[in-house]
Amino acid sequence: MAAPRKLTHDDLWTFKEMGAVALSPDGRHVAFVTAGADKAKNERYSAIWLLPLDEQGRAAGEPRQLTSGIKNDTNPVWAHDSKHLLFLSNREEDKNQLWLINTQGGEARQLTNMLRGVSEATWSPDGHWIAFTAVAALSDEDDVLMGRKQLDTDEKKKREEEERLRPRTINHVWYRLDGRGLFDTYSHVFVMPAPSTDGQSIDPATIRRLTSGDYDHLQPQWTPNSTEIGVLCNRADDRDRSTVNDLWAINPSTGAARRLSDGTLEIACYSWSPASHAAALIAEQDMRIDGSRNPALYLLSHESGDHSQLLTADVDNSAFPSTLSGFGWPGPYRPQWSPDGQRIYFLLMDHGCVDLCRVDVEQKKTTTLARQESIAYFLQLLPDERGVLLAQSEPLHPWEFNLLPLNTLQAREPVRLTHLYDGQLAEFMWSEPEHFLYRGANNDEIDGWLVRPLGAREGVRYPLVVSIHGGPQWAFGVGMNLTHQYLATYGFAVFFCNPHGSTGQGEAFMREVEGDWGGWDYQDIMLGVDECIARGVADPERLLVTGYSYGGYMSMFIIGQTDRFKAAVPMAGVSNLASFVGTSDIGFWQTAQSKGYPWDPERETYYRERSPLSHAPRVTTPTLFIHPENDLRCPIEQSEQFYMRLKMIGKVPVEFVRVPGAWHVGATKPSQDLVFDEKMLEWFRKYVEVRPEEYMSQIDQEK
Repeated sequence: MAAPRKLTHDDLWTFKEMGAVALSPDGRHVAFVTAGADKAKNERYSAIWLLPLDEQGRAAGEPRQLTSGIKNDTNPVWAHDSKHLLFLSNREEDKNQLWLINTQGGEARQLTNMLRGVSEATWSPDGHWIAFTAVAALSDEDDVLMGRKQLDTDEKKKREEEERLRPRTINHVWYRLDGRGLFDTYSHVFVMPAPSTDGQSIDPATIRRLTSGDYDHLQPQWTPNSTEIGVLCNRADDRDRSTVNDLWAINPSTGAARRLSDGTLEIACYSWSPASHAAALIAEQDMRIDGSRNPALYLLSHESGDHSQLLTADVDNSAFPSTLSGFGWPGPYRPQWSPDGQRIYFLLMDHGCVDLCRVDVEQKKTTTLARQESIAYFLQLLPDERGVLLAQSEPLHPWEFNLLPLNTLQAREPVRLTHLYDGQLAEFMWSEPEHFLYRGANNDEIDGWLVRPLGAREGVRYPLVVSIHGGPQWAFGVGMNLTHQYLATYGFAVFFCNPHGSTGQGEAFMREVEGDWGGWDYQDIMLGVDECIARGVADPERLLVTGYSYGGYMSMFIIGQTDRFKAAVPMAGVSNLASFVGTSDIGFWQTAQSKGYPWDPERETYYRERSPLSHAPRVTTPTLFIHPENDLRCPIEQSEQFYMRLKMIGKVPVEFVRVPGAWHVGATKPSQDLVFDEKMLEWFRKYVEVRPEEYMSQIDQEK
């Protein structure tokens, strides 16, 4: 076997991400999505794979590819018979439609021909019905929307042109969303009979629309008794300035909808109890009540109007995996009920890790079942509660499936089921992140990590890249980070931390950043830099800083406070808190973060002093701004303002990379995603010297 080599930019194209995961009802197969990119075509593709399991939930063979993956096959959903699988695919035209495949053999076939495509689907437990969500404009005719009436090419072109040029009248605060654009269309619920045989087609006339209106319906799930369809939806009068999502139950025959929650929770996800009498919610309190709160686990009765019960008052952390991973998002994440309805399994953030926990519903007592140096985004309970299937990532290993057995009296560690990345990882040299604790602002303990450059020698100092996460109420996790490894390959040490405002260290710690952007969080980061210098790894004359989103904000803020950094690359950041309120798709959220409006006399000083733009005349750091042109979350005008001010002042080198066709959380082409790392590395190498004599050769390392 060839000796491990260094990672190159071309190698970044070859790593695949894990997407949606689904365990069959009988617990014998795991369907999961892997997504990759074709460099020659500059296109993304994804396929669904199957992993067979034995009766105990262990791997019964190697995963095999089920769907073609010519374009994008995603969102697998099992039928009640554990043989047939629904999935979304854009293999015909470019819109996702529902497809069906027999996992024991046969070709996939298309079930729907919705005008604007299908978003999510759910198969009723009794096997008779399929409910799905699809995008619809308020003016769409149902016959055209559901494919009963076909438009010819000229009609389609005419409609598209009229839609593109139609003037939009805006009368709401929240009227657009990053990656989506203006709220011209909404996600609605439809139902159709499930095919009874492999060859049966779906007559569009049998598809029925259940909802309408100017609001979205998300996460459709049948109740276990197949009598109602649950959805998350905000139909409140003030929904244009709120991130609240209520749980609703829809009658599949009549479309009648009942609101089950009381409008005070921002529900992230949910699952029905086995007897359909209640739902488990992962939710946080409406931020308008008293600022942000940790997502927690709640119990909600199936009877509408009942108040929810908090089940996890005994834990002070996020019950949602709010942390970073560079290899996709295995999901969906939903709390899992035991068959008798007495226990609920969920995930909990803890200092950069995401642990598996269980709560006793009656006693409201939480138990941690698996505490490891890993993060998990997906969990699924096996039949008869014999184990929990997890998708986990470790510091030097992307997502793999693991099984935590539960039918044993002895404590057990999760058992690895797959080796999806073993072969590829063995090709390259990696640097193990070193976790350490240090004292930050207010003398609080801060989690920090240091990735040494490949070939680092003891007693030698290296250029240090300070990498700052987004959010700010988010976190770096212990899952593998390819960007940090890429920087280490090219001779840079990397420091990252979870400063005040990050998740995983309790609610008070997470909330401290509210009304204090650029305060304790800034101090935490700079004290962490000092710690890296004190450890003898970082060269104080070769410091660099970068970050994305809030990390971009903090990168801009830092260079206006200190001249210690030799180069900076703020990405998709925020430079002017006041204009951000008026231009971001969620500007109303910023007013909650800032504890008031920019025009409030008592908050004017805060908005001015904590805006990086105000400190531009003090900047001495060569700065490269990188920003997606279609970014609605942190609009590109935020980088434009800072770039133009630095350019006009003329004291420092400054450049601006605009990425067309990309938005805050995605891009049209995979090459646009990779340009961020490429341009960042070029800028850092331009202003900081990487000295080959300071590193061990590969031969030395092998010795």
